[in-house]
Amino acid sequence: MVKHCILISVFLSFLFVNAFAGTTDNYKFKKTFQNSYGVVIFDHEAHATSRVKDCATCHSALKIFGGRVNELFAHNFCKTCHKSRNGPTECNGCHRKTQVPNE
Repeated sequence: MVKHCILISVFLSFLFVNAFAGTTDNYKFKKTFQNSYGVVIFDHEAHATSRVKDCATCHSALKIFGGRVNELFAHNFCKTCHKSRNGPTECNGCHRKTQVPNE
């Protein structure tokens, strides 16, 4: 009976580790938004690992603004967060008049 419990524990641990390992890199990406004021490159990994403590902070707000990052979302939600955390709030802090880098 003890051997069965140990075997089941090892098996469940293996499943948990593999399931978790498959999702850990989902937050490591950059998104590029092109508009007439210049390119905005959003580094999701930087925000997810060092700037925002809870994913729901941004993702629940995103749902309120239609589920897509757009001007309304960025200029209201993101800019408000940037103000409270000393992030860039001037246009050229996020918008770059440069070419989109190769990703």
